[in-house]
Amino acid sequence: MMMKTSDTEFKDLRTVEMAGLKPRQRILKTAYALFNSYGFNNIGIDRIIAESGVSKRSFYQYFPSKTDLMGACLDFREALRFMDLEKRVALFNDDPKQEILAIFDSMYDWFAEEDFNGCAFNRGLNEFNYADSEPLRKKVDHHFKQWADFINVRLAKLTTAENSEVLLAQLLSLVTGAPIIAMISGKREVALFNKQVAEALLSEL
Repeated sequence: MMMKTSDTEFKDLRTVEMAGLKPRQRILKTAYALFNSYGFNNIGIDRIIAESGVSKRSFYQYFPSKTDLMGACLDFREALRFMDLEKRVALFNDDPKQEILAIFDSMYDWFAEEDFNGCAFNRGLNEFNYADSEPLRKKVDHHFKQWADFINVRLAKLTTAENSEVLLAQLLSLVTGAPIIAMISGKREVALFNKQVAEALLSEL
């Protein structure tokens, strides 16, 4: 199922000036940008505190550990992706094929964003394999389950369970692989290439 968000619940902190943010939001905005640019393991708490302009006491009031902060950044990233997808899906009148294909249109725009630096969840598959990172790995697993559930719900309207199992694996490969290839190649068109493959797969139904 798709994550439910609304404009009152979620704010894209990337587009808001620091002066207009509360301390927790300033920390999250700063941490998200740093983690996105340099990776989770290469950024320490002291740098985040310094660049966000909050006190150490305030930092730990909102985020008792770096793991808590990394988890909040993953939640923020997931909300960005699925809120955009919700808006796109709303344009279709319960057309399951078009709703699945909307994933690739969303990615096409994502890959063109100034701060696009690959997928944090793909990176998390490698970075979150130690004992202390179990809560983060659960968030990564949940994220990919979100994609599987989104696609599965729509495939169920189009074909049999047996066909869905095969198609799900194929479509997930296109979805999860696109950010990697876009990052390596620097070409946002990867999303459209994968959309064409997805269209061919769905045309068989």
